[in-house]
Amino acid sequence: MIEIRGVHKWFDAHHVLRGVDLTIRDGETLVIIGRSGCGKSVLLKHIIGILEPDRGDIKIDGRSVYEAFENDQEKFRLQLGMLFQGAALFDSLTVYENVGFALLEHTRMSAREIDEKVREKLSLVGLQGIGELMPASLSGGMKKRVGLARAICNDPKIILYDEPTTGLDPINADAINDLILRMQEKLKVTSIVVTHDMKSAYKVADRIAMLYEGRIIGLGTPDDIRGSRDPVIQQFINGSAHGPITNGIKKETEKL
Repeated sequence: MIEIRGVHKWFDAHHVLRGVDLTIRDGETLVIIGRSGCGKSVLLKHIIGILEPDRGDIKIDGRSVYEAFENDQEKFRLQLGMLFQGAALFDSLTVYENVGFALLEHTRMSAREIDEKVREKLSLVGLQGIGELMPASLSGGMKKRVGLARAICNDPKIILYDEPTTGLDPINADAINDLILRMQEKLKVTSIVVTHDMKSAYKVADRIAMLYEGRIIGLGTPDDIRGSRDPVIQQFINGSAHGPITNGIKKETEKL
């Protein structure tokens, strides 16, 4: 469903993505792991058309994301839902207005239809009856749930999750993991989850891909990743302070 081919991205002299190749299957949950700052969120922004690669292409159902984005931006955006790392709710809008925002801006649905859709999605994430609350009155876990309700409100084909458990306590983090699994089961969507939380990755993934130094260096089922012989993958998934990742950082620092 999603084909990422030879994607490169520079920010000034910083070469973030260095030829990313990845195929995401229709209906699967693919988890992308990697260290903070390795380009995971940058890759997500390419998939949704916010960023354009300096080289390479991304296709959804055989059509270039950037061609689709330029020709019919609204239709393209409605295919995708995204849960941002900090939920990214509009502080001045109520929960109800946040969840229904895309429908109000990009569709011709009536107020009654939007109301029904918003109530349905809030119920799906376990947040009935809070539509009139403001984001400031919500806990971190509730904000994530509202962000997810907004992401699924337009019934997207693809849902992207950017560090969905970051900043949450273990209980709320596991509740978000359960929601990701529930969305997959009920909505039959393709999901891409970016995280460095290995507990979350193992729980929700059909397959896991590791991004390191701008490339995918490992791809497989959770069991494949656990059993990988690549020392970089092993250091990351075991959270070790010693290994090739930190050795490489040390060498780069010594050059400066």
